[in-house]
This record gives sequence, C-alpha cells and structure tokens, in this order.
Amino acid sequence: MAPQSDIDTETDSDFIARIARLVTRAGGQNALARATGLSLGAIQRYLKGGEPTRGALIRLATAGNVSLDWLVYGGMDEQSSPAHNPVPVYGFAECGLQGWYNPVRYKINATLDWPDPELYAVVASGLSMVPEGIHPGHICIISPNTRAHTGDAVLIRRNDGASTIKRLVREDDTWVHVQGWLDPEKENAPQIPYTDQIKRSVIEQLAPVIFIKRRA
Repeated sequence: MAPQSDIDTETDSDFIARIARLVTRAGGQNALARATGLSLGAIQRYLKGGEPTRGALIRLATAGNVSLDWLVYGGMDEQSSPAHNPVPVYGFAECGLQGWYNPVRYKINATLDWPDPELYAVVASGLSMVPEGIHPGHICIISPNTRAHTGDAVLIRRNDGASTIKRLVREDDTWVHVQGWLDPEKENAPQIPYTDQIKRSVIEQLAPVIFIKRRA
C-alpha cells in the first residue's frame, strides 16, 4: 500500500492536470480567469497546487462545462449533467432604503449543475459589495438549502420582501451581523466598510451566494 503522502501527491497532481485542461480549453490562463471571474493569480495558485474555495470550484466547473464531481475527484464522466436545474432570475428594484431592494422576476431562467432545486438568481445592484467582487449587473446564484458560513456573501430577505446582499460577519440567536461598503465619495476613491445588525425575527431568508457571473 502506497504511503499517504504519495497518495496525496498523486491526487494533487491529478487535480492540477484537470485545472490545466480547463486552462487549455479556455485559451489560456487569462481567458479562464475572465470566464470564471477569478483573478489570474488565483488560477496560477491552483496550477501550483493551491486549493480553490467552494465558490471557485463552482465557477471553474461552470465555465469549463464540466461536473463538480469530475473537477474534484476525476473519473471518466467529465461532462456536467444535462439535467440542469432551471434557475429563476430576479432583478433588484430600489425600495427607498439604501442597500435594500425589492426583487422583480425576469422572464428568463438560468441553469446550473448544483444539487439544490430551490436555486434562484438575482442581478446585483448598487456598489456596497464591489470590494467582495460583486458589481452592478453581476448575476448572483443563491442556494437557500446551502448553509451560509462566516465570510460568505449572503442574500438576506426580510419579512416585508426587501432584500440585500452583504458579507456575513457573525450571527447568534437574536442578531445577524453583516458588512457592506459605502459608495465612494468620488470615482476611484476607496470604499469605507460599515457593519449592520439585523434582527433575526425580521429575516425570512438568509442564503449564501454560491456563484457570481458577469452578464454577457
């Protein structure tokens, strides 16, 4: 039986080879970075053995049109499943409170290979999450049945229907603490972070953003 370190090395090299295959298909590292919305540095880290986050794996698999199982574990079946879940898409309409919006249903669906039949998407609005890589017009895929973790971008929908996307800082039985960034005072000026707390009793849904896609 091979030593554990040898098995880990083989597994790492196989994973790197699959990332390299996605790079080749995309037309290079820069092209894959653009297709996934990841930085060039992130792609280069993965090619050197760095471990992608859950969100990065989803972006890589979606951009490469391969299944998550193949990307993570390898095997013969690399193509993503044809039985994609339809994902309803919503826009964000201003509702009079800064950073909060009312969802408006679009007459289109997206598709994504992800084991949550309740997936939906929103088109981001506003600048409060630009430092987290979410720009106005980006499509954010929301998974209500995936547990949110500290540091995740999350969609919070209140009982009155108003919604916002923020970074989850911490939560307890009574409060959910989130972070956003104020609009810059002038073009190219740094954005100042702020924190907010939302009473859990007014929250109808808190769900993580599992994938971010630039609109074509």
